[in-house]
Amino acid sequence: MAETSRRPESKSASVVKQQATVVGKVPMAGGVKVADGQAALLALLRVEADMREVSNERDLMLLVANEMRKLTRARQIFILKPGFSTKMEVQAISSLPSVDRNAPLVQYIENVVARSGASRSLKDPGPLDTSGPDSTGAAAAYPFRSLMWLPLRQGKRIAMGGIVLAREDQWTDADLIVATRLSRAFAHAWSALGGKPRQIIRDFIVPKRWHALAVVAVLSALVFVKVPLSALAPMEIVPREPFVVAAPIDGVIKDVVVEPNQAVSKGDLLVKLTDTSLRNRVEVADREVQVAEARLKQVNQIAFNDDRGLHQIAIARTELALKVAERDFARDLLAKSEIRAERSGLAIYADKRTLVGKPVAVGERILEVAEADKLEARIELPISDTSVLSTGAVVKLYLDSEPLKPWHATVKRSDYKAHTGDNNVLSLRVIATLLSDGQMRKLPRLGVRGTAQISGDPVPLGLYLFRRPFIALRQSIGF
Repeated sequence: MAETSRRPESKSASVVKQQATVVGKVPMAGGVKVADGQAALLALLRVEADMREVSNERDLMLLVANEMRKLTRARQIFILKPGFSTKMEVQAISSLPSVDRNAPLVQYIENVVARSGASRSLKDPGPLDTSGPDSTGAAAAYPFRSLMWLPLRQGKRIAMGGIVLAREDQWTDADLIVATRLSRAFAHAWSALGGKPRQIIRDFIVPKRWHALAVVAVLSALVFVKVPLSALAPMEIVPREPFVVAAPIDGVIKDVVVEPNQAVSKGDLLVKLTDTSLRNRVEVADREVQVAEARLKQVNQIAFNDDRGLHQIAIARTELALKVAERDFARDLLAKSEIRAERSGLAIYADKRTLVGKPVAVGERILEVAEADKLEARIELPISDTSVLSTGAVVKLYLDSEPLKPWHATVKRSDYKAHTGDNNVLSLRVIATLLSDGQMRKLPRLGVRGTAQISGDPVPLGLYLFRRPFIALRQSIGF
């Protein structure tokens, strides 16, 4: 009766018992051999419990790669998952803390999985074909030639990756019982951590024929869209109609009294020239005038007693007038050794040290005096972008000090002849007048640099994008 009343063993219980029996035959960590099925089952359950405690995908992969190797008699285990393309990429290797994607062995495993996926579906477990060609050279040196593929998926969902088991001997169905159970537990834990593949994004990124057709169609439609033709060029804020302070006489600069960008008023002293010779010349001229006056006085006294003195009076007076003129000229030159401002504004020059001690000729520029509220933009437009240039063209000025608040301007004039600019590019100098934006913004500082965007007439987008290749093509073949 006891035997007849015993219930038949369930299917799930028999599977677990079979797994425990198989695991009981494999050595565990530290060389300890599991003696019975109960200890093996506990080891299997411990690994599954550890999977639930892992908090990130990286630790989960390392846990599975190392613990599965102990329970499945595998010599080495590789865990793979799809990248942005359909190719599987190695993410973890047993007994290694990290993966070098450039290692020959890693490339060999990825190539074997890709080649097997091309010949058959990787949705089901099965051996991998290692007989194909190997360009990495790792196949000849790798001793574990028997590779088994285990897909990672839940039910009928798309595989989120796979596991490659490697060893010397061929794999049997009994060897894969524990491995299959662990792979399913791993897939479940990985899915809970967010390891589901983004199949939609990956399928969209993978190049396909319709992608190329769509790109061609979009580009073909866009080439006919009208956009304003524009060009970018370096610019600088410069004064409008500045007063040029030039050397009135030949000399050497003794001192520059004002500092760069200093406000000056009309009549203020700006520059001093060396005046040693000029002061001596004035002193000599004064003495010569005194001599001429004494001679004229002497001739006048002689004329009272001698008629011949009457003839020398006119000569003495002429000589006195000549000496007086020479003295006045010397005093005028001495006065010009001090250069003064003829209008109010800001003193514009680079550096005082470059001017002091410099010899200058008559008319040579020394500095400028400009009004702070009269500004304009000087643009160095490359000769290749002159197609956008026209009088009155709209300009946006992006100053380096205010890149997010552009100033608006219009083209006033441009040079007729190109010259080599500061950036060693053949350019045209364009002058643009700043426009008021009605926001009471503070005017930019003189000398501020930035980038100017000059807008021209609307042109097709294709011409806007490929105008430089067109120019280069025309210059090379001349059509």
